[in-house]
Amino acid sequence: MADTPHAQDAGSARRGKFIVLEGIDGAGTTTQLNALRDHFVRTGRKAFFTHEPSDGPVGMLIRLALQKRLVGANYDLHDPEHPPLAGAAAFDADALALLFAADRADHVAAQVLPNLEAGRHVVCDRYLLSTLAYQGQTTDLEWLLEINRPAIVPDLTIFLDVPPGEAEARMRGARWKKDIFETPEQQRRVRSRYFELIQRDFRQRGRVEIMDASRPAPEVSHDLIAVLDAFLNDGDGERPPAGG
Repeated sequence: MADTPHAQDAGSARRGKFIVLEGIDGAGTTTQLNALRDHFVRTGRKAFFTHEPSDGPVGMLIRLALQKRLVGANYDLHDPEHPPLAGAAAFDADALALLFAADRADHVAAQVLPNLEAGRHVVCDRYLLSTLAYQGQTTDLEWLLEINRPAIVPDLTIFLDVPPGEAEARMRGARWKKDIFETPEQQRRVRSRYFELIQRDFRQRGRVEIMDASRPAPEVSHDLIAVLDAFLNDGDGERPPAGG
């Protein structure tokens, strides 16, 4: 079996770095992605900011499935003389995992790799660890890794750690509806799964650092920026412009 490609395995020495933000729902990954975008603009770094599910065609299907708007087989095709089977409207977990893998392959090919090769850093809100933590609740891990072989390995992943109870309180204040994984018990299992994955040695994981994101967002942003600036300034020859 061929090794999974790494973001540093090909291209010139000036290739951009692939950075991922991870966390349970309500951890603040989107808030911190926006803070990093503002910082990169101020300091003049070339960067591309993105997220998964992507805005591509498969990503749109995933969003519908997560919002329970994409129903499964036999929803309206069952024998009209019999009631629908229990759970017939639920979207199959393996099918959802395949959608995530397809979206990721398209996302990497269409957006992530071209920007890295153009010398831009790519910062992504969620990536492969999300699939392994969420879909891994019901789906075999080795199979998930296999169908995600086209996924390049991030140069650095930051896991924003927030207790599930606090994450739920944040979501209640910011959202009027939930996705299918956003119950408190599910989030506790997902957080536990993240930590299992971070401690497990497998190549597709890459380098992961854990950051306490239960603090006020500006404090988290300050520390996150410090970590990424140190990482990007270490050995790649790039420095932000003076006064940035």
